[in-house]
Order: sequence, then structure tokens, then C-alpha cells
Amino acid sequence: MSYEEMLPKVAGLSNQASIPNLKDISLSDDQTEIRLWKAFGLTYPRCFVLKIDNGNPAASFVSPKIAGNKAVFRKGNPVYSNAPLNAPHSGWETLLGYLKQNGIESSIRLSVDKRYMPYPDAEAMVLEMKTGSRHTMTYYIDSTVTPDGKKAFAICEKVQNEFDIQLACKL
Repeated sequence: MSYEEMLPKVAGLSNQASIPNLKDISLSDDQTEIRLWKAFGLTYPRCFVLKIDNGNPAASFVSPKIAGNKAVFRKGNPVYSNAPLNAPHSGWETLLGYLKQNGIESSIRLSVDKRYMPYPDAEAMVLEMKTGSRHTMTYYIDSTVTPDGKKAFAICEKVQNEFDIQLACKL
């Protein structure tokens, strides 16, 4: 699946989660937003959002709102919450260094999985990033075997552990 074919699918995720589509928002050259989606398949999308504005990072987690142990619905659709997150356990400098070391710096430097063929009920991970007007994206199914796919899932697991959130990033 090409970048162009994936764009409307990711726009649909943003719409479902009630957040603006990253490709469509305006950012200055001093602003970066990174989104790590776990979605598709039979579950509702979850999204880790990292915004860096003039070197100041802030993170949030977009997921279905839960009351007790059940998702909250309005008119048959899940209601989403966008919860701000505390600083990562290892600190911002360490986390941002880890991301840079693993291919996420001014753009995403991970290769798209050439065998991306989602099964109807399989989840996938989408990494998207925008700095200024430059939008980049890569995506991997849960069963990826590529080195960059495994690196992306390691990034996802690191994010889960740093912020105590659940994205379901196990390979």
C-alpha cells in the first residue's frame, strides 16, 4: 500500500478519534508532531501524540473513553478522550535521544514494509510525523518481519513503558 493510499485511512483514524488529521494541520518550522497509532482490525484506534513546540515537548494519549470496564458510546460511536501525559520516566532528553537513534528525527527514517497486506482483522501500527509542512509516514502490520518494522514496534513498546499507556505493541 502506497503513502497516497494510506493517507485516507489515517485521516479516517483521526476523524474517528476526534482529532485533526495531522497532514492537514498547519505547523511552523519550529513545531513537530509525532503520532504513533495502533489501529485497524477489530479494535478501536489508540494514538500516542508527541508535540514539540520550539524544543518543548508534551505528550498525550488518545483512546476510547472507558467507564468501569466498558467503552462509552454516543449514538453508536465510541467517545474518545485525549489525556495529557506526564513526562516520560527516563526524562524528555533520553526519550527524544532514543527516538532520534531509532530513525525519528526531522522526519521518519524507517522504510515502509514492502509486504504491507493487512488481514481484515489484524491490527497495524502507523507512525506519522509532521514538521512544518513536511509530513512523513510509515506503517507495519503486527506480523512484520522487517528490521525497520521491528524497530518501530520497539519504539512503540518504549513509549508504552515510558508513559504507562497501553497501545498493544507486542510483536
